[in-house]
Amino acid sequence: MKLKTFVAAAAAAALAGLIVLPSAGAHFVPMTLTTPSTGTSINAPAKNTTDFCSRTIEGIPFPSKLKNPSTPWVFGNTVNIADVEAVKVPGAVKMKHNFSIRKTATTRILKGNGIPNHAIGEYPVPSDSAAYQYYKVLPVQGYANAAEIPVDPYDMSLTVPRNPQVQSKPTCVGSLAIGISPQTGSAIHTEIAVDSDLTAVSPSAALPYDLCWGHPYATQYHYHGYSWTQCLPNQGKAGEPSPLYAYAADGFGIYGPYAEGKRGSAVTGSTQKPITNAQLDVCHGHTGWIKWDGKWKNMYHYHVNNEYPYSLGCFRGKVGKLSKVMQELGY
Repeated sequence: MKLKTFVAAAAAAALAGLIVLPSAGAHFVPMTLTTPSTGTSINAPAKNTTDFCSRTIEGIPFPSKLKNPSTPWVFGNTVNIADVEAVKVPGAVKMKHNFSIRKTATTRILKGNGIPNHAIGEYPVPSDSAAYQYYKVLPVQGYANAAEIPVDPYDMSLTVPRNPQVQSKPTCVGSLAIGISPQTGSAIHTEIAVDSDLTAVSPSAALPYDLCWGHPYATQYHYHGYSWTQCLPNQGKAGEPSPLYAYAADGFGIYGPYAEGKRGSAVTGSTQKPITNAQLDVCHGHTGWIKWDGKWKNMYHYHVNNEYPYSLGCFRGKVGKLSKVMQELGY
């Protein structure tokens, strides 16, 4: 079956209820993502983008602007999630998981082997899968192509302030790893990738993922874009603010898409709507009431939603200490 025919059939099946997406229930399950337009700058803090630190690729300057890829699931600036999932990486592989969080008076220490507590797709990507053709065209050092990358355990650790402080100026994103989810014990990455012609793209517009919207880079499994709806066990309760999704690399919390009112009451009560980029600052965050270490606290935090950069585009706090292998995940 040709790809376009397959994608169209899968999309129709999704509409007919044959492809099961997560039940909306108490949480926001979007059907689309909003991706940035070609020409969007990625070298300064701004809404709807990522401020990526200046880097080079083998001596070549890293692109300063994003390109919107022409994949079958991208329509203008809209990513059709059903179309992406129609060609997702197959499989449900369970691997040995290890993760812990330790607190001192001043720090929070997250440590594990990077393997989540849920099943992941089959990596390397099976050559007979619909996802394979998108990975095989991407060159990766040490492998024939990106489809050949396996998932392996690694030293995943992050030490951050227990009570982070907002700095006067945002900090650019300097490595691919931007946080860790305490719900699953796996990392989340920034929404920047490089395609075969060294063009910067949003990975969620360029590639299909597995059942949890994750995949490996340098053998390290991590999440992107829509992952917060998929395999996290705690999505929150109807009419209440979303729970913590991850700790960012600066120590601030990354929360789900429903914002908060005074001491945790829903912003709009029973008609509460997911937060939009228009309500967030240049780093994809704001100040409000959140549950922090078991107590309600009015403090800065980030949110996930379905508008690029989906989690955070820069850091408001001072970035903590990542393990060496995570620090090296950059361009």
